[in-house]
Amino acid sequence: AINYYGQKVIDVNPQLQNFNLYSDTTTINPMDFSAEENFNGLENLHIHSIIPVVSGFQNQVVFSLFTRISDPLLIHDFYMEAGVSPLNEKPSDPLWHLRFKYDYKQLFYIDVLYNGADFFDLFNKRKRGTLGTQIKLGHTYFWKYDNPTKIKQATTLTFYRDVRYINDNLIEVSQPDFAVLATNLNFKNLRKSIGSSDFEYGNEFNWTVGLYGTNFDQPEVAINSYIELSNFSTWLWHHNVLHVKIAGGYNKENENLVQSLFYVGGFGNRPVDNDEVKQFRRIFRFPGIPIYSLVTSKFGKLMLENSFPPIRTSGWLLLEQFVNHFDFSVYSQSMITQSNFGDYLFDVGTQMDIKFKHWYNLESTFSAGIAKAWTWDGYQDWEWFLSIKLLKD
Repeated sequence: AINYYGQKVIDVNPQLQNFNLYSDTTTINPMDFSAEENFNGLENLHIHSIIPVVSGFQNQVVFSLFTRISDPLLIHDFYMEAGVSPLNEKPSDPLWHLRFKYDYKQLFYIDVLYNGADFFDLFNKRKRGTLGTQIKLGHTYFWKYDNPTKIKQATTLTFYRDVRYINDNLIEVSQPDFAVLATNLNFKNLRKSIGSSDFEYGNEFNWTVGLYGTNFDQPEVAINSYIELSNFSTWLWHHNVLHVKIAGGYNKENENLVQSLFYVGGFGNRPVDNDEVKQFRRIFRFPGIPIYSLVTSKFGKLMLENSFPPIRTSGWLLLEQFVNHFDFSVYSQSMITQSNFGDYLFDVGTQMDIKFKHWYNLESTFSAGIAKAWTWDGYQDWEWFLSIKLLKD
């Protein structure tokens, strides 16, 4: 049952019902208001913040200045973070780091990275700060925007210059200068219920197509595409969710563009992270084998996941820090492919997430997971992780 605090106050103090505010009888002349005017976002720009920040870039510490400028309606939204890494780390290069992003109406954006820093590189062995320059042009279009149904298409054109590694600096590219045109169509019709901690009903569909090109004097081209279809439903008892996911991908392979291949493996969570908690659900994750270690040009994948009802623990409170609830999932995946690990793979895993509330407004999540993978050729291995996600999932 839902109990409203306001009703409890009235029950204890019924005399409060007599303290009603009466209607205002003042006559208002509509001519006293000014005429409507068009809103000019550029004339209403203001500075949200200019703050010094400490970030990371691989093994370097980066000292930066971060600023954000926008108008109240977010028609124009600017972010910029510029910094240097002056300490004598090895390697000591690069010295300068820049990130700039301009967003227009949250539909069009340009994102520029020059040796882009990543705060979480300070704490993790797997680094995401990437040498080189990336210039990304993006557009988002909503074919349907409603609740719970949304159909969104996101298209990006990204230019890479002097980039040597991708995928957390674990995969070396074959060409340092290349471009990627990608579009993703997302259909989402997902619903929660009172007492749930995640989606319990509905479907989600993703279709992504990527076009890779390089060496503009003598063009090299590769194309890939992959599809994901998820279904969520409850079974056995309330808030016990069965998640079924089918996925597959195909790459028209070009040996001169190895960055267009599919790299699969791992949980994905870093020890200190800002990414989503249940990364094992992603299409290129396969816990039990090292991250990004499986290389393939085509695959099919099936995942079955059971998420148990959340365990609420609102009484565990210490100095306004408390455990909100526990989430627990078990899952299994199977994959058919042609790869360096063989043609048939199978894994079983489990993950527990503990949601913390801080001062009733902030949130963090501690996660732990373990999985084992097998292949048809006899390979088997374990993988586990511990991770803390800062702020809300």
